[in-house]
Amino acid sequence: MGKHSTTNPDDPNSQLQSPQSLVLECLQDRISNPVCVDSYISQELTSTQTALSITQKTLSMAPRRTQTKAGPSGLKQTDIGVFFGLKSLNEKKAEEEVKATVREADQQGSRRARISETQGEDAKLQGRRRRKSKAPSEVSSVSPAAEDGTTRPTQTEGKPGGRAERQKRWNRGRATDGDPKEPKRCPFYKKIPGTGFAVDAFQYGVVEGVTAYFLTHFHSDHYGGLRKDSVLPIYCNKITSNLVKSKLKVDEQYVHVLPMNTECMVQGVKVILLDANHCPGAAMLLFVLPDGQTVLHTDDFRADLSMERYPELQGLRIQTLYLDTTYCSPDYTFPAQQEVITFAVNTAFEQVTLNPRTLVVCGTYAVGKEKVFLAVSEVLGSKVCLSKDKYNPMCCLESEEIGRRITTDWQAAQVHVLPMMQLNFKNLRTHLIKFSRKYDQLVAFKPTGWTFNQSVRVEDIQPQTQGNISIYGIPYSKHSSFLALKRFVQWLQPKKIVPTVNVGSWRSRKAMEGFFREWSNQNSGYKNTRLI
Repeated sequence: MGKHSTTNPDDPNSQLQSPQSLVLECLQDRISNPVCVDSYISQELTSTQTALSITQKTLSMAPRRTQTKAGPSGLKQTDIGVFFGLKSLNEKKAEEEVKATVREADQQGSRRARISETQGEDAKLQGRRRRKSKAPSEVSSVSPAAEDGTTRPTQTEGKPGGRAERQKRWNRGRATDGDPKEPKRCPFYKKIPGTGFAVDAFQYGVVEGVTAYFLTHFHSDHYGGLRKDSVLPIYCNKITSNLVKSKLKVDEQYVHVLPMNTECMVQGVKVILLDANHCPGAAMLLFVLPDGQTVLHTDDFRADLSMERYPELQGLRIQTLYLDTTYCSPDYTFPAQQEVITFAVNTAFEQVTLNPRTLVVCGTYAVGKEKVFLAVSEVLGSKVCLSKDKYNPMCCLESEEIGRRITTDWQAAQVHVLPMMQLNFKNLRTHLIKFSRKYDQLVAFKPTGWTFNQSVRVEDIQPQTQGNISIYGIPYSKHSSFLALKRFVQWLQPKKIVPTVNVGSWRSRKAMEGFFREWSNQNSGYKNTRLI
């Protein structure tokens, strides 16, 4: 700084002192008096601590002088800035801390908003209202929790029934960013009341109150959720257990095998597995509870007259029937399975007889269409070829007949098995070209109930044809037709019916309730049957 003149107040001719000279004189006086300096430093430290702990008030108050480290000359730069109306360095620091805290709070609010979008939007609106309505001294008030990056509920928020409790309930069961999604809630028709049992409920994870998980058969919509690392206690028959261990690699210690047509005790409940006529290993579950209640869970099944001769069902009154209602509609009155198989066998034999260079293809899922392609291979005297992925599950079925028929050598078989989804003209043409040296025509069978046309008799089914490729859609279903369901239910005469398929809509449930009521009216011993 330049030179500044000093004045004598008693001298009328003296010049007025500049502001800079006044500041310098004040500072020199304080520095020359140690007691004053110590007191001044103590005051400034106290004001600095106050500014840091109550930053809101710091912003709203008039600028105060704060202590900083003195330079070599012993002059404090902050005091000079304050004299000219500038903010002290401590105030600037406090203001920056407040801004950082507000930014951090906003970031935390954003994260909470991602947890619950609706709740977050409400919180943002409330936060804006509070910031607009509060005074500046209130906005910048910082709590220790905010400083260390955490948030803690107040006493009011923590009380039962308070806002925090309501928010906790609202977010319960909702997945947050970065966390695995919680499984769907297990529907009631998957659980057996009065027991700790669930049937084909693996996709729902660990179900509260369930201690035993039954697997009726090895179709993906039933074993879905099972993985190599699954530790749920699984109960099933031998064939299904073979498939679970072979295909899914589930540890053997968690798979409990129950014999077919044999009374077993599982957690104090009698359990009997009965053939469901659905696919290899498919089983109906008959439960006899400790109080004498009887429950039959058909799961996926194809009702057949032979079931009326099951010894385990003779003279037994079923209290609750869990029924496979996949085709519970008059639109689905399938022909008998054997009738469809006979049609496929006769058609294949006719085509091969007319042209020995005809390749026969049958569509299939993981398991379930074996009756069709085994019957065709038998009449043609040919092996059945499958991919290695299909071959291994076939070996798990413990069938000597299947073992003799199947192979993985495509050249050694005139009957090929392909996945159902590959049965279209493009894929079949590509498949035929691979074996063009041996075959120049292809006949394919797509056995599924969804191809059923009520206006067409089985013997009148016509193929879709493009060139030398023909595809027959044959109504071979592994589920019960409408008439088969009606006969089975009227014979069994259960007290209560729980449909397990097509229950997602009110209209579908009401339609099935009407069918069951009609069946009960036609059966004098079935008066009290009701739909659940």
